Amino acid sequence: MTDVSVSRLQTPRALAEGWRQFTHWWMDELRECMPAAWRHALQARSEKRLFVWTEDDTVVCHLVAPPGVRECRFQASRLNRLQLDEWIKECGCAGDAVQVGVVLQSDLFFQREFRLPRSELDALKRILAQEVVHRTPFQLPDIWHGVTPDKPSNDGVAGFRHWIIPRDRAGSEIARLGFQVSEIDFIAVKPATGTPIAVVTLGESRQEDPAWVLRATRILALALLVVTMTGMLAFEWWQSRRAAGLEEELYQAKQGVQLGQQGAGSPAQLVALKAVPGSLAAWDELSRVIPDHTFLTEVRVAGGTITLSGVSSDAARLVRILDGSRLFTGATLVGPITPDANEQRDRFRMSLKLRRGAGRIAMPAERPES
Repeated sequence: MTDVSVSRLQTPRALAEGWRQFTHWWMDELRECMPAAWRHALQARSEKRLFVWTEDDTVVCHLVAPPGVRECRFQASRLNRLQLDEWIKECGCAGDAVQVGVVLQSDLFFQREFRLPRSELDALKRILAQEVVHRTPFQLPDIWHGVTPDKPSNDGVAGFRHWIIPRDRAGSEIARLGFQVSEIDFIAVKPATGTPIAVVTLGESRQEDPAWVLRATRILALALLVVTMTGMLAFEWWQSRRAAGLEEELYQAKQGVQLGQQGAGSPAQLVALKAVPGSLAAWDELSRVIPDHTFLTEVRVAGGTITLSGVSSDAARLVRILDGSRLFTGATLVGPITPDANEQRDRFRMSLKLRRGAGRIAMPAERPES
C-alpha cells in the first residue's frame, strides 16, 4: 500500500515538473528571439528577487518587487522554507514567481576587470567562457561565474567586472543558510551601502516566470495544437475531395467504355464530341500512323493544334510521317532532339495542326510499316 501511495503522489509531481521545464525552455527561446529593449522592459516590470544573507545570529530576507521593498529577519536556527514562503505571500507575492538568491562576501570571489568593445556585446557569454579557460586557473565545470558593469566609457568600449566562485565553496555557503543549490537562482554580493547586487546567475532554466508568462505559454501551446489539428483536417478534406474527383472521373470513363462497346450513347455526349472538331479522327489517325518504335508520353489537342512528346528510334523521320498524313499538316519539332540513354531512343517534342475538315474524315487508311 505504501508503494502505491508514493507512486500516486509522484506522478502528478513528475507531470508538473515536466510542464515547468517545458515552460522554461519555451520562455528561454522566446527571450532569445525578443529584442533586447523589450526584454529589459518586461524584466523590469515583473522581476521579483529575494536576497538572503546572515548577520550575526539572524537571517536577513530582503524582497525587491514592483510593489516595494520588504525586509524581514529570522532566527538562523528557526528559518525553514515553509516559513519563508508564508512571509513571501504576506508581502503580496502569492502566486507570483520570486527568484531566490544568497548574498555572499565579495572576498569569496575571484574578481577580474576587463574591457570589451560594445560591438562585441552579443558574444559576451562566449567571450567569458574563453576568458575563464585561457586567463584563469579554473575550468568551466568547476565554477559559477557572471559579470556586472564596471567603469563606464565613452570611447565605444564597455568595462565589466568578472565574478568567479568555485562551486564547492558556494555550495557550502548555500547549505549554511539552510538552502539547497537547486533552490537558488542567483548569487549576489552586498556593497557597503545600498541593495545587494546579483553577480552570478545559476540555472537560468530553473528561474520561475511571472503569471503572465505561464498564461502566454499555455495560450501558445493551445494555439499550436489548434493549428496542427486544423492543418491535418484540411489536408484530409483535400485528400478526400481529390479521391472523390478521381473516382468520379474513373466512373465516367468506365461508363464511356461501356456505352462505346454497346454502340449506344446519350445525345448529349455525341453533341459534346462533335463540338471538338477532328478530335476523334486525330486520335484514330495518330494510332494508325505512329510507328511501332515510337512511344508517346504526352498528347495535347487544343484549338486544332496537337502537341506530342515521346521517344522514338527515328524522330526526324517521324516528322515527315506526320506531315504526310491526310489529317495533319505543319509538323515541326519544338526544341532539339535529345538522346535518352535509358530508353536507347531519341526524346522529342513536336507540334502539328489538323487539316480543314479533319473531323468529317471517317475512312481510315492502312497503318504504315515501321
